[in-house]
Amino acid sequence: MFHKVLVPLDGSWFAEAALPAAARIAKAAGGTLDLVMVRQPVPALSGMGDLVVASPEFQREMLTQDQVYLTETAAGVSAQRRLTVDYREVDGMAGPEICEEAARVGADLVVMATHGRGGLRRFWLGGVADYVVRHIGGPVLLVHPGRTAMLPEPPAPRRILVALDLSHASEAILEPAIALAWTSGATLTLAHVAEPTFSIPMPGMPGAQPDLNLLETARAVAQKRLKKIATRSRRLGLEPDIRVVVGSGAADALLNLLDGEEFDLVAMTTHGRGGVRRLLLGSVADQVIRGTTKPVLVLRPPTPVA
Repeated sequence: MFHKVLVPLDGSWFAEAALPAAARIAKAAGGTLDLVMVRQPVPALSGMGDLVVASPEFQREMLTQDQVYLTETAAGVSAQRRLTVDYREVDGMAGPEICEEAARVGADLVVMATHGRGGLRRFWLGGVADYVVRHIGGPVLLVHPGRTAMLPEPPAPRRILVALDLSHASEAILEPAIALAWTSGATLTLAHVAEPTFSIPMPGMPGAQPDLNLLETARAVAQKRLKKIATRSRRLGLEPDIRVVVGSGAADALLNLLDGEEFDLVAMTTHGRGGVRRLLLGSVADQVIRGTTKPVLVLRPPTPVA
């Protein structure tokens, strides 16, 4: 369960979009909500050959504003949700400090805002999400403010899609996905994307065609593996569905599933089959995060897979 939920804030509405989901999870789990605000170094400004540094008075004013903002935000969430809310300001670079704070408080989950489909403009916190997912040792729930900015209370997820590639690394997401399902009463669907293998055309024959025999074998193997995983989940009181879909790319196939109304959230690890640890950027997880407007629960497996 998520007994300690951490939300990084930067003073913007964008970052605050993570608060409703985080507070709901913490309350449902009987836990606490921790807020952290990172004061990054104030950059020096140069102009006309001179170096301009923010005055001590200006820095003190900014510090006071941050303290008031954080105190009032914590008090507001605590009163509204009837929830214990702790908060802290730290100095340093945002990404590393968020990871350190999560370790310091023993956070079971970090909830933070990031950009969805087509997002090019980045707020301060939006650009930090990549770093946190790549470096933190626990699960991160990424929410896209554009989808829920006008809603006072975004709905809790009812159907969670759990993307698995049949590797042991991908199964690391099961525990946090199950914990999230418990907090909202959601159901799980374990999904695998079977990618077709194309045969090499013979001379004089048309272009490469999918090998239907290999594809059917891959589907059967995936069905068997997902059923075994589902059996383990049932011992925890959940009844997950299983689904094997065919697609030429895992990210595109998952995004097609998420485009409809069937699923409210997707859970996955940050790298897939092959055993080579990949950065988030360019991976299937990154394509899904940037291609959907729905929340994404993501986890970097704790150890590289050989």
